[in-house]
Amino acid sequence: MHEVMDRLSPSVFAGLLTVNGVLTYANKAALDAIGVRAEDVLGRPFDSTPWWRFSAQSRQHLREAIQAAGRGLTSRFDVPILDRNGRVRTMDFTLQPVYDDNGNVTYMVPSARDITERRQAERELRLTQFAVDHARGAIFQIDADGRVRYANRAACHMLGYSRRDLTGRSLSDIDSTMTEAAWREHLYELKTQGSARLESLARHSDGTLIPIEVTATYIEYEGEPFSFSYVDDLTARRASEERIHYLTRFDGLTRLPNRTALHECLGQAIETAQRDNTFVAVLIAGLDRLGLINDALGHAGGDEVLHATAERLSECVETHAIVARIGGDEFAIMYTADTQQDAEVESWAQRILDAVSEPLRINDQDICVTCSIGSAAYPTDGTDSGELSKNASSALRRAKSRGRNMHQAYAMAAANRDPERLSLETALRGALKRGELSVHYQPRIDVDTGALAGAEALLRWHHPDKGMVPPARFIPIGEETGLIESIGEWVLRTACEQNRLWRKSGLMPGRIGVNLSARQFRQANLALQVMQLLEETGLDAEHLELELTESMLMEDVDAAIATMTCLKEYGVSIALDDFGTGYSGLSYLKRFPIDTLKIDQSFVREITSDPASAAIADAIIAMALRLNLDVIAEGVETPEQSRLLRESGCRQMQGYLFARPVPAEKLTELMRVGVVGKHR
Repeated sequence: MHEVMDRLSPSVFAGLLTVNGVLTYANKAALDAIGVRAEDVLGRPFDSTPWWRFSAQSRQHLREAIQAAGRGLTSRFDVPILDRNGRVRTMDFTLQPVYDDNGNVTYMVPSARDITERRQAERELRLTQFAVDHARGAIFQIDADGRVRYANRAACHMLGYSRRDLTGRSLSDIDSTMTEAAWREHLYELKTQGSARLESLARHSDGTLIPIEVTATYIEYEGEPFSFSYVDDLTARRASEERIHYLTRFDGLTRLPNRTALHECLGQAIETAQRDNTFVAVLIAGLDRLGLINDALGHAGGDEVLHATAERLSECVETHAIVARIGGDEFAIMYTADTQQDAEVESWAQRILDAVSEPLRINDQDICVTCSIGSAAYPTDGTDSGELSKNASSALRRAKSRGRNMHQAYAMAAANRDPERLSLETALRGALKRGELSVHYQPRIDVDTGALAGAEALLRWHHPDKGMVPPARFIPIGEETGLIESIGEWVLRTACEQNRLWRKSGLMPGRIGVNLSARQFRQANLALQVMQLLEETGLDAEHLELELTESMLMEDVDAAIATMTCLKEYGVSIALDDFGTGYSGLSYLKRFPIDTLKIDQSFVREITSDPASAAIADAIIAMALRLNLDVIAEGVETPEQSRLLRESGCRQMQGYLFARPVPAEKLTELMRVGVVGKHR
C-alpha cells in the first residue's frame, strides 16, 4: 500500500493512522509539501503534526473526524495548510476507515488533494457574479433564441420586473423592434463583428417606453452562442440634451429663439432661396432708450418691457416670419417671399414700428417705447446669414444715428467701402516673412491648486505703422485669401517647438492648445501634416491640443469625425472651442471624439447677471462631466464668475482674472518663479 501511495500524483497527499489517530505513514507528496522528514512526524498524534498547525478549527474538525472514523464514518472537509514556502494552500481532506475481516476498524487513511487554484477560481467567479449582479448598469444575457437567460438587478429595476419574471422572457416583449427575424440578423452581425452598439426603445412592465443604448458582445460558451449586453437608460441624458438644446437656442426671458437659432433658420432659408430663386429679408429692431426705462422702473420693469415687446412682435408679423431676441434690447425678424416684388420690407417695418410704439402699462404707469429698425435682404445685401445680420445691424446703427423710431434699409454700395482692407491684405502677405507675427500664450489654470494646467497659443500681429492689429480684423482676411493656411502652420510649429523647449529645460506647461482655422481643418492630409510636424519638432503628441469650433465641424460631419479620429489615434487631444454658440446638435457630441469642451466667454461674461447664461454654463459643465470630458471656462474676469463656475464643477479656467496672453519669454519667467496665474 505504501508503494501505491508514493506513486500518487504530487498534488495528492496520503497516509495511515492508527485507530487512536497516531500517524504511522505519510507519502512523499505529503512530506514534501511542508518540507519535513518522515522521522519528524511518524509516531506522533496526527493533529500535532505541522499539517494542522495553521488552524485550530481544522484541528478540532480532525479530532471529530477521527472519532467518527472509529465508528465507521468517512469525513471530508477543506483544510488550510502552510507549505514549505510559507504560502497558504487549501486541501480537500478526506479521512476514511479501513476494516479487518471481522468488520472492525483497524486503521484510517487520511488523504488530501491541493484545490487552492480551484477554490481561488470559484471565489473569483463568485466575486465576478456579485459584481455583475450589483453593477449600476443594466446587464443582460440573451440566448440564441432571443430569450433572457440572465438579467442583473439594475436590468430588473430598469424594466420593472422581478428577476424571476424577466428570466426566460422573449426579447420582443422588451423591445418591439427586435422580432425573431431581426434578432437572428442582429446575432449574425454580432458573430461576424464581435460587438455592436445601437439605440432602441425598451418597454417597461407598465408599458412606458424607455430610450436605451445597447452595447452588445458575442460570446460562445460550450458551443452555445450568447449576446452579453450592457444597456444604458438614456432618459436622463435625453432630458439633459433637450434642456441644453432649449437653453442654447431660446431666450430665457421672452421664450423666443435666440441668435444661434436665428442663424440656423436664416441659413436654411438662404439655401432654399438659392435653390428656388426666392427672397429673404432680415429686420433687426432695437428698442430706443431702454436704459432710461431700466433707470426709472428698475431691471424688472425693463424685463416686462422686453417681454411685452416680444409678444407684440410675434402678434404683428406674418405667419411665415420668425421672431428672435438676439441681444439685450434687440430683436430680429426674418421674412421670406417668393419674389423680391412680393417682399414689402417697408410695410413690414412700419407695422413693427406701429406695434412697438403702442403705450404699455407697466407698474401702473403708461410707458411709451419706440424702436429703430435696420434691414438687409438676400441676395442684394448679402449671401449668407452672417453677412445679412451684419449688414442689417449696420443699417440699424444708421437708423439710430438719424433720429431713432425709423427704418433704414442697408445700402450695400455705401456700407461696403473699406479703404483699409486692401492695405491690410497686402501687409499681411509679407507679415510672416518680415517677422511681424508672434505667438502669445494665455495660461489655463487649475483653480483648485492654482497650478498651470496648460495654455492657449494666440496669434498676434504687430504692424510697423498701425501697431497691434486686432485678430478679429486680420484673421478673416487670412481666411478669405488663404493666407491662414501658411500662417496657421507656422503658429502650430512655433507652439510645438516652444513646448518642447520648455519641457527640455524642466518646465511643465501642460498641453498647449492651438486653434485651427476652417481652411486648415478642411485639408485632406491634416492629420499627416500634424504628425510630421510633431516628429520634426520632437514634441510628444499627448502635449498638443487642437481647438476646433462647432461651425467648422458641421460643414461635413463625417469628414470631421474621420479627421478627428485619426488625430486621436495619433495621441493628439481635441477641444471643442466656443461651445454653445455653434450649430451642432447635442447628439453629435457623443460621435465627436473630443476630450475637452470650452465654454464660450459670452456665457461666462453674463453668468452673474443673466440666469439663462448661468443655466447654460451649468448645464454644459454637468454634461461634460457626465461624458467624462474636461471642461474649460474662457474669459473669466471676476472672482464672482470664478466662484459660480467652481460651484458648478468647472476646475480649469482661463481669462484676465488669472493671466493675460503673454509672450513665451514672459511665460517662461512666470513658470520658473512658480507663479503663473492668481489662484481664486
